[in-house]
Amino acid sequence: MNYLGIDIAKAKVDCCLKLAGRYLHRTFANNTDGFAKLVEWVGKHGNDPVHACLEATGIYGEAVAVYLHDAGHIVSIINPLVIKKYIEMKLIAVKTDKQDARNIADFCCEQRPKAYTFPSESERILKNLTRHLQYLTDMQTAQINRAKVAHTVAKHYIDEMLQHIQKQMAEVEAEIARHIQRDESLRHKAKLLQSIRGIGKRTVPHLLTLFVSRKFKNAKQVVSYIGLNPILKQSGKQKTRYCAVSKQGDKHIRTSLYMPAVVCFRLPEFKAYIQRLENAGKKKMQIVCALMRKLITYCFAVLSKDKAFELHGTLTLSSIG
Repeated sequence: MNYLGIDIAKAKVDCCLKLAGRYLHRTFANNTDGFAKLVEWVGKHGNDPVHACLEATGIYGEAVAVYLHDAGHIVSIINPLVIKKYIEMKLIAVKTDKQDARNIADFCCEQRPKAYTFPSESERILKNLTRHLQYLTDMQTAQINRAKVAHTVAKHYIDEMLQHIQKQMAEVEAEIARHIQRDESLRHKAKLLQSIRGIGKRTVPHLLTLFVSRKFKNAKQVVSYIGLNPILKQSGKQKTRYCAVSKQGDKHIRTSLYMPAVVCFRLPEFKAYIQRLENAGKKKMQIVCALMRKLITYCFAVLSKDKAFELHGTLTLSSIG
């Protein structure tokens, strides 16, 4: 089997094809035309599927990964930290796009990582809709901040733009709701997630996108992936302590969990848990982060066990039937 390492950039993809005893390098545009040329180039060096590896770089790498998968090739999407540690272990000092692609090809050949499980077409549509909604939300926040400091003359135009953005947001939210209702699997998972107190309709699409695009072994993996895992700090004789959270994961998922965590302060079933944290001297934001971790843990539980959350004084799982 041949191995393909891909280094992703916004406008291009640097590729290294590892054959028996030699390496071939090419650069392609990060668009559909470039992907077609990439598949054609790979095909010239063997009829069998290649095993392609690329780092998880968000939107810039998704399209080429899907294109290669649809063309019949094996695709693995790797955490960038794993590749970084592999390069450090190999003591490779050169840092270029070409070298990065070669490093990824070597990693792919030596480690043979598991193939990525791609979401269905319906799940991809949901992901794109929620991503566009997040883009509109960010635009709305930027315009609101501008309005606070803008001259009176400019405020009229900012208000018009805000109205346009908010209209589009409402349309996208409505389409997301319709899309979830049309898909039996998404509809069922949405119902499970909404059985958790604090998780509302606006949060559900973001959570669905997370869980349908990634397969997690346990709740700890989910917490780490979205960057809510506490950072361990230790120096010399200093006592080991956890300080803040890593924030290395998907910030949009963390953002979507913030308001549900705040809502938990008003829910009686979380009162004892919050009181324990306050008695331990935790600050409000630390408690909010702890509640976000608890909520995402519950989300993983209901989806992995296919059971809804029901409250009978305490938090228990019961069958949805």
